[in-house]
Amino acid sequence: MKRRIHRVGALLLSAALLLGFAACTAQETGSSAMPSPSSASSPEAAANRGYIVTIPESVLKSTGADIPAIARKLELTTVTMNDDGSCTVQMTETERDTVCAALRESLDEQLAVLPESGTWPFLDGVALDADCKNATLQSEQARYSPVRDNAVAQAIYLPALLYTAFTGVDPETYSLHFTVLDSDGKTVLGEFDYPKPEPSASPEAVPDTDE
Repeated sequence: MKRRIHRVGALLLSAALLLGFAACTAQETGSSAMPSPSSASSPEAAANRGYIVTIPESVLKSTGADIPAIARKLELTTVTMNDDGSCTVQMTETERDTVCAALRESLDEQLAVLPESGTWPFLDGVALDADCKNATLQSEQARYSPVRDNAVAQAIYLPALLYTAFTGVDPETYSLHFTVLDSDGKTVLGEFDYPKPEPSASPEAVPDTDE
């Protein structure tokens, strides 16, 4: 079953996340109820599903992820669309581990094909650490264009955001640090965070009361 979930998860998520991050999902999910077998909704079954993940509406919109459809493909039966637009998934520990593995596999597959897509001609390679906190982009200095940083960062950030949400990271505060390396693998061409941190409010100027 694990092998099947891995395969289905990778194919489904690659299609859902690579072919477009559809904002219309938010409209569709409002009417998509997850049919649950009576056995899955029993108190005993619910008690065994102690790992709870809530995906905020903002993440559903930005990633275009149809969580109920993904859950059906991954054979998860306890999924709830909430009144605030968020989606809650209840899983056993085994289901959580298997789903996270499938999501990570899909994420790595998507990163592997980014340099071959032709969308970012300057991009030669992408690497993401195990915690999905640091990403490395590889490019030749002559072809690297910082003006494209945000576009390629978004393509990496959105599927990573969905994966980390299932691992327990707060989606509202999740960010990625990017390092751009020359083709020699040593020279740093640039570094940036995505999304960019909100600028902190500057303290209001105190009027000068001295005469």
